[in-house]
Formats: sequence, C-alpha cells, structure tokens
Amino acid sequence: MPIILFILKALEGRGAERMVTTLASAYAKMGHSVHILCLEETQDMPLDADIHYHIVPYDKVFSEQDIEPNSKQAQAYEAVAKRIDEYVLSQIGTPNLILANIYKVNWIMAYSQLPNIVNVLHTALSKQFEYQLSDKPRQTISHLRMVYGAHFCSCVSDGARKDLISLLGDITKTTTITTIYNPCDATWIQSKALQKPRIESFGLRDKQYIVHVASFDTMKGHRDLLQAYAKTERKLPLVLVGKGKLEAEIKALAFQLKINDCVRFLGFQSNPYPIIASAALMVLTSKFEGFGYVIVEAQALGVPVISTDCPFGPRELLPVKSLIPVGDIEGLAILIDQAVNNLTNYIVPLNQQLLPNHIAQQYLKFGLLVKQGARQ
Repeated sequence: MPIILFILKALEGRGAERMVTTLASAYAKMGHSVHILCLEETQDMPLDADIHYHIVPYDKVFSEQDIEPNSKQAQAYEAVAKRIDEYVLSQIGTPNLILANIYKVNWIMAYSQLPNIVNVLHTALSKQFEYQLSDKPRQTISHLRMVYGAHFCSCVSDGARKDLISLLGDITKTTTITTIYNPCDATWIQSKALQKPRIESFGLRDKQYIVHVASFDTMKGHRDLLQAYAKTERKLPLVLVGKGKLEAEIKALAFQLKINDCVRFLGFQSNPYPIIASAALMVLTSKFEGFGYVIVEAQALGVPVISTDCPFGPRELLPVKSLIPVGDIEGLAILIDQAVNNLTNYIVPLNQQLLPNHIAQQYLKFGLLVKQGARQ
C-alpha cells in the first residue's frame, strides 16, 4: 500500500491546513496509507478516522528567524529533521510521497535524508520575505536557495511559481518547480454547510450579510476592509470569521469608524461553511495570497465573491470585474455596493479541475518526477 506523508507545523484552521486535510482524505479514499506529521500539538481541524496523526515536537521555538547557515536555529532544525527521519522510518515506513507544507517545515526538511520530498509553497516568497529581502538581500536569497533548492517544489498558484523562479533563479538547475492548485472538496463542503452551527444562533439571516473569513493578520487586510465598508451604503452587516493577534485592534477600529453596530466578530469556527453558504457575498481583502482558498470554498457553495487583485491567486480564480487593486479603499467600497446591488453578476462556478481526486493525481504524477530525479 503506497504511503503518503504530509508534514505541517500544526493543524490550525488556515488555508494550508485545509488543503492538507482535503488532500489527505482524497488519498485515503484512493486506498493509500495516509499520515499527517505535525511539529506542534495545536489541532483546530478534525481528521478522518483512517488518517494517521503523528507529533514530532521541536526542542526549541524561535521567536525571530536567524537564517545564518550555522545559527543555533539552523542547528536545532537540522536536529529536528534527523528526529523526523528516524521517526518516519521506524514508525511509518518509507513514504512514496512526502508533501512538506509551510516555510518553517520546508527549512527543516532541507536537512532531511528522506526520499520523495516535495516542498509545497502556499504563498509567494517575495511577499513573505519582503522585509528580509530589503534588509539583508544577499543572505536571504542564499538561505532561500538552500531551503528550496533541496527538493522539488510545487506552488499553489502560477503567480507564486513565477515569483519563486524570478526570486531564486538558478535553483531550477537543481530542482523542478510546478504549479498544482489547492484542492476543493465541493461535496464535503456542501455537506458541512448543512450542519451546525446554524446561522440563527449568531443572530444572522439567510442572504442578509457580507462575510469575510481570515485570520486576523496584517496580510489579510482587515483594516482596508473596515475602512472601505464604512464608505459603503451598508445595506448588509459585515460578518468577520477568524481569530488572530490583530483582532482587538480591528474591533477598536470598528468603534473608531462608528460601524461597530454593523460589524459582527464570530471568532474562529471549525465549521465556517454554514456561515459562508448563507452569506449574500464573500469578500477577500488580502494584501497577498498564495492561492485564496476561501474563494473556491465560496464558489463551491454558489456564493458571489469579490476580492483584492493581490498577488498571487485571486486573478487565477476570478474575472477582472470581481477584482480591485490592493489599497484602493474607495474602489473597494464601490465594488462592495455594486456586488450587493447585483449579486448574481458575481457568482463564478467552481473549476472542476480543482476537485480533490484530480489534484491528488497531479501530486502523484509530480512525485514520479521526484523519484526519477533522485535516480539520475
């Protein structure tokens, strides 16, 4: 039985983690032995009973990144990689495919001796490392070449793939880089949308609110969203789903803009789909994305979507009329009002090529290239 291993920092409720759990379920249904290995015990997301869950914790957590080649952090991560290798070979076996997700995991697995590793990039490196690239460009580029030159790479959007190649250039001589979109299990999402929590428990009415689903992080653009919403006709209340370090600041901004009576904070929801499905409109306001997973989730539920035209995902999922430049507060306000006044004009059907079985097969096909590359 083929072994598929996913490696993650933790099973938090974000887009990358949703991608992993969706793909893991697809492989389990295909009859593979599926394993998810995490470095932290935080688990916001449930797993199917036939998916094996493992924890190999780090010894140390570093609050700031030290990317010097021989830093204490690099040495600690090399030790973590060795522990992961030993654990996997003794407790799981030799995987036919390893999908390493998120930069921290990619860095750790650069030291791994396990075969068949693919680094999955969920965002654009030039944006993720914008500060470091301006502060220490040569050192940062060297570090990223070490991390992403170690294994084949798959990016969740074509924009992120082009960004990686543009930034790191000659790693394409030692590795292969492809684009594989995030999977969307439309059937599962639709079934979850019929479960609890019922929107009435939040005091919401069907198709009578706008929804934004994202962690409270700078890149998700909550500040721009509230400033734009304050300029709209406010025919519908704005519902924010998610948690994060900026939540208190955004709540304060709602009071400052005098829109707190129109903005609802629902916190993190392990099942956000009933809330998404009943929304009149989904709004995405990210500064940048790797893919923009909530867009396809809304499409799977037939919900209209508008978004910032951020790098590097929404423009591959939505038409131009549904996009507005990042930072254009006035334009976003106008687009929100236009969408609310003509909702059906902003419904885009889900691309069937994003269904999990198709994406799972793409990774298996790419995995064969990894094996061939290792043999050469």
